[in-house]
Amino acid sequence: MSEHGQGVEEGRRKAARKCWKATKTAVIKDTWVPLLTLPWKCALNCLCCSCRQAGIEASCWVWQCVQCWTPLSLTVLLLWLLYRPDRFHPTVDSASLASLDLNGNSLRYNLAVDLSFRNSNRLLSISYLDVGASASYNGTSLGLAGNSLPGSFRQGANNTTVLHAVFQGMVMVADVQVQEGLAKELERERGSGAVRVRVHVDLTIMYKVIVKEIFFYSYECYLPFTPLPNAVFLSDSAPCFRV
Repeated sequence: MSEHGQGVEEGRRKAARKCWKATKTAVIKDTWVPLLTLPWKCALNCLCCSCRQAGIEASCWVWQCVQCWTPLSLTVLLLWLLYRPDRFHPTVDSASLASLDLNGNSLRYNLAVDLSFRNSNRLLSISYLDVGASASYNGTSLGLAGNSLPGSFRQGANNTTVLHAVFQGMVMVADVQVQEGLAKELERERGSGAVRVRVHVDLTIMYKVIVKEIFFYSYECYLPFTPLPNAVFLSDSAPCFRV
């Protein structure tokens, strides 16, 4: 190829590179930059009021703020009303108390509880990352449910899951004053016709609306039973209250 032909070819290459750079710059400036800077411009229109007032009436930038934030605020409020997890409350469908006896410094217990978890939302599923339950009587811990509860599970929309928690064993009460308090409380409740045991439920749940959110909740369930040896559960369904 002659020197003249090489010069023409090099000129074409330079022109092609220049055209490509111009096209790339135009795409970035006209497409991506406006999309990325639009939310920030919108926020600055509301926050930097002193800057916006220069040459613009106050009513103008106030209206811009309303146009900017009202749709976003309404969307967030609607999602919270539809998907808020604070409407979720477990209940105790049934329970049985086989034993609750204080012999000297040992308190023997045998308690079984059916915990009902209801997801009333028709669209949203719930992931239970951790479920824990413990029982106590008059401030004395009766232990954990242990392996009777699953470590984690997923619950579909508009669904109910029932978990069977078992508390069984013996706890040593070393303090004499605590022993006397337990004995008096057991005698008093047996005389009144209702022995009350408390179950504490801890939950770690995860929702996904737009992004994944993790929530931690604790509930107290108060369970009344007739005195032993019958120990009949005195409620058809006992709600658990958030604490």
